Amino acid sequence: MSDSRSVLRLCLLTALATFVLLVSTVSVPAAVSGSSVSAQAERDPRVGRKVIVTVAGAELKTPQATVWRAYLGEVFTVSITNGEWLWVAEKGGWLWERETVMYDTAIDELSKRLTTTATAENYHLRGVALLAHKQYDRAISDFTESLRREQKNAGAFNNRGQCHYLKGEYQKAIQDYSMALNLDPKHFLARNNRAIAYIAMQQYPNALADLQTALQQVPEYPEALNNRGVVFQKMGKLDDAIRDFTAALKVDPQYTDSLGNRAFTHKLKGDYRNSIADLEQAIKIRPETYEAINDLAWILATCKDDSIRNAPKSLDLALDACQKSEYQQWNTLDTLAAALAENNRMEEARQWLATAIEQAPAEAKPRLKEHMALLDAGKAIRD
Repeated sequence: MSDSRSVLRLCLLTALATFVLLVSTVSVPAAVSGSSVSAQAERDPRVGRKVIVTVAGAELKTPQATVWRAYLGEVFTVSITNGEWLWVAEKGGWLWERETVMYDTAIDELSKRLTTTATAENYHLRGVALLAHKQYDRAISDFTESLRREQKNAGAFNNRGQCHYLKGEYQKAIQDYSMALNLDPKHFLARNNRAIAYIAMQQYPNALADLQTALQQVPEYPEALNNRGVVFQKMGKLDDAIRDFTAALKVDPQYTDSLGNRAFTHKLKGDYRNSIADLEQAIKIRPETYEAINDLAWILATCKDDSIRNAPKSLDLALDACQKSEYQQWNTLDTLAAALAENNRMEEARQWLATAIEQAPAEAKPRLKEHMALLDAGKAIRD
């Protein structure tokens, strides 16, 4: 959460397709117990694997309620199964297997479909799978072919725009999102995504206008609330940003990106204790991910407030974040260096920071070199 990790977490959304959707009418299993999860993991090969949603609006549900309507292309990890039902722990609901494909075999499976049924829908679906696998050029090709066969598909324009955005081609992304909105002015996913592209181009008024419109269309839209909070934070309106992150969390209490963003904004205000509380909550929700662990380690290692720093805990957390990211994320290595320095292990700190500098993008290197200058002078890093 130093300047080297100041990018707030935005939510980019895959669009709904315009094709006919399946409707689930089968009975939903009851809730699961912890013992059944551990027992089944040993005998069902689906447990622990990822799936890609292939039906827009696929419902994740319990016997009592629908807890989430998935986006086309959304990726989930299977925690347990019950016949054709897959339990998604992060959402707390059952997902019908027929509305998914297995992540690791999705491209091959959808390619086989195309050999017998080369429709706009199947090109679109394979494009979604390629997008999930970060094969952006191939995905763009499939979305383009889908659009050649069905020109008035706002979803395919949105999804092709995502590929351009993720390649850093922001103007092309905006063009595709705008095409989607020309076809369907109420396409709030494309409006949300165009706002993110505007944020990347630092066109904050345009981003804010898109997000305001999206929220008029869908007031309880946690991703748009989160993204508007990012815009407010970028504009220096920290209280407004916190208000939006809090509103997003009211809609979805498990939304760890908003917790991380609110934590970062609390930190900017010097409110370290609330920042720490948000990060600890994010870690409870998603203990398998490294981002919140890394951010908490950074605060405990570098905070200017002596009462906040905790050298031993910061090092434990930094090592955990590095292990979870397989020592491949430059910002976790920067945090590890800061934690080692706080524990008076300067030589190790310099070694890891040198590796972080090698891995970091060009725009982050100057800040990391400032950190190295502090270590060379025998000083700990403060933020």
